[in-house]
This record gives sequence, C-alpha cells and structure tokens, in this order.
Amino acid sequence: MTPDATLARWAPAFLLLLARCGGIVAFTPVLGTRSLPPPAKAGLAATLALLLTPLAVGRGLVLPADGPGLAATLAGELAIGAVLGLAARFTFAAIGVAGELAGVQMGLGLPAALDPHSQIQVSAVNHIADQVAIMVFLAAGGHHAVLAALAHSLAAVPPLSVGVRGDVVGYLAGLFGAALQLAVRMAAPATVATLAAMTALGLLNRIAPNLNLFMVSFPILVGVGLLVLLAALPVYGMVLAEGVRDLPGIFEQLLARMRHGL
Repeated sequence: MTPDATLARWAPAFLLLLARCGGIVAFTPVLGTRSLPPPAKAGLAATLALLLTPLAVGRGLVLPADGPGLAATLAGELAIGAVLGLAARFTFAAIGVAGELAGVQMGLGLPAALDPHSQIQVSAVNHIADQVAIMVFLAAGGHHAVLAALAHSLAAVPPLSVGVRGDVVGYLAGLFGAALQLAVRMAAPATVATLAAMTALGLLNRIAPNLNLFMVSFPILVGVGLLVLLAALPVYGMVLAEGVRDLPGIFEQLLARMRHGL
C-alpha cells in the first residue's frame, strides 16, 4: 500500500477520534483542569486518538466533502466525548459544591482565592474539598473508567453514527440534579452544626447582652464548621468513591442512548 493510500485510510479515522478524544479531555475532571496547558491537552487528545485509530481504520470511514458537513460531523464526535466527560464531572463536582455551601454557612464565602484548576474564585473550604475529590477520583480509578468508556464508545457509538435526540440531555440533567442533591446532603452536617452554634450564641447574647459576642462568634462558627467538616471528610471520600464505582454503569447508559443520537 502506498503512503498516500495509507494516509487516506488513516486520516479520516484519526480526525474523527481526535475530535472525540478532545471532547473527553476538555471536560473530564483532572484531565480538563485549566491549570493544564492547552498544548498538553492537545497532545494528550492526539495520543489517545492515535492509540485508538487502528480500531477504526477498517470501517471504511469517509468524511463529508463540504465544509458544513465536516464541521457537523466533527461536532458530533466532540459531543460524544463531552457527554462522557460531563457525566464524570457531575459526580466529581458534588464534593466541591458541598464544600462551597458549608464555607458560605461558616462565613468563609467572602474571602475567596483563585482556584488553579477552574480559574475562578472559590472559598478555602471549597479548595480543600476539591483536593480531596481529586485524590479520591484518582485513587478509585475514575480516570481508568473514563478511558475505558472512551475505548468502548468505538463499538457502542461508531464514528459517523451520531444523530440528534433528547434522551442524552435529559439523562445528563438527571445526573446534574442528583449531584446537586448529593452536595446539599453532604453539606448538611457542617450547615446544621453552624446553625446550632449561631442559635446558641444568639441565646447567650439575649441572656448576657453586655458580652461582646460579635468578636468571638466568627472564630467559633469557623471552628465548629471546620471540625464537623474534617470529621465528615472520610464520609465524603467514601461517597465519591462509590460514585466513581458507578461511573461504568452511567457511561453504559449514556452510550446506549447515543447509539441512535444525542
């Protein structure tokens, strides 16, 4: 086979898989962090696409000749990777949102710092929760589950087979709602503890109005909230690890819905 024929046979598969891998690298937790330079993300996506290309070469893939058709085709492949990455991110984000909710209740919502991963202002509690989430996600094999889903997607949703349907969007919305509900439940212990401390301080202020409780209320609330949060961190880790173990099933559900369209 001549080099031109080899290139013509491999290039369509590589380009389609590059778009799919680019979507999953951009949205997957840890891999899609903004602190990772764009050239490194592009190199990772290209490496994954190159490794997967031999699995798709023999399928006789032919790219659309017109520009709009090619753009729509690549957008569909990009959407497949983005959907898988978002599903993992929703599971990952619950602990960060829980830390943010607890931090606001503790009075630590205002003094925010720049998170190097998301490049947004977050509280110190949120930053701690995110670091715990990263360690648990990697230790529980979340990145392995994402890469396995990427490889499985070639058989479940072959290149050039993506259409448009609403089931995937609805399923993702359900995952987002479940993650938000989980975040509220995870933030509940610290929230309840700080509310109880605030109630006790309010009663004490009514009993002894001459006491300057304003000066001591902030460290008390922060101390109580941090103690409860630190005590709950192992539980947070177990909940996130359970969510990571559920990722293969979630990916299977998403890929089943994407067989006939997004």
